[in-house]
Amino acid sequence: MGSLKSERLRAAREKAGYASAADAARAFGWTESAYRHHENGTRGFGADVAKKYARAFKTKPGWLLGLENVDGAPPSPSPSGKDRLVVNGSVEAGAWRPSQYWDDERTFVIEGMPSPVPNARRFGLVVVGRSMDEFYEPDTVLDCVSIFDTSIEPKTGDHVIVEAIRADGLRELTVKEYREEEGRYWLVPRSTRQGFEPVEYPGPDAEHAGESEIRVIAFVMTAYPPRTLDLLRRMGMIKPN
Repeated sequence: MGSLKSERLRAAREKAGYASAADAARAFGWTESAYRHHENGTRGFGADVAKKYARAFKTKPGWLLGLENVDGAPPSPSPSGKDRLVVNGSVEAGAWRPSQYWDDERTFVIEGMPSPVPNARRFGLVVVGRSMDEFYEPDTVLDCVSIFDTSIEPKTGDHVIVEAIRADGLRELTVKEYREEEGRYWLVPRSTRQGFEPVEYPGPDAEHAGESEIRVIAFVMTAYPPRTLDLLRRMGMIKPN
C-alpha cells in the first residue's frame, strides 16, 4: 500500500542513519504510530509535514512529495532567469483568491533584476486588494521565492504568500504578515482600513487531519510599487514574456 511519498520518506530516513521508523520517531519526538502511517503509505502527508521530515533527514520537501513544483509556481526561464523576474499571477490582499496563474498574454518580465536567492524558484505576483496596504498598495509587484527551496521557516514579521487548499480541490492565495504569539501562529493583515481579520495558521509542523490545508509557500523578498513599475516600463525593462 506504499506510495512514492512513503518510499522516499523511508529512503530518506535510512540514508540519514536511522535503522527503523521507531528510531527516527524517538530521535525527533514524533508520535511513532503517525510516522509509521506516513512511511507505510497508509496515511498521506502534506507540504508542512514534508518540511518537518526534510529538516530532520536533511533532504528537500519537494523531493519527499514527489513534485517538481510543489508550490505551483513555474520556475523562472533559463538561462537568463537569474536576472529577470517573471510576473505570472496575482495575489489577494484582503481575502482568498483562486490561485490561477496568468496565460502568456498577461505575463510580463522585469529584466535586470538578479534573484535575491539564486537557487530558489522565483516568481512575481501582482497585489489585488488592501489588507496589506501599509506596505503594498494595489498593483504592486511582489518578488517571491519558494519556501521549499530554502532551509528556513517563517518567523514573526516575515511577509509570506499563503495557499489554502479547500476540500473541493480549489487552491487560493493571499499575502499576509506571519506572527507567532505564545505558541500560536497567525497570518496578520496590515491595513490602513478596518474589516480585515487575522487568520490562525496551524503551524509549520502541523498535520492536517481534515480535508483542507493552509500552508506557507513563499517569502516576499521585495516589492515594486506602481510608480517604480512605471519608471521601469519607461526604461524598457518591463517586457512581455
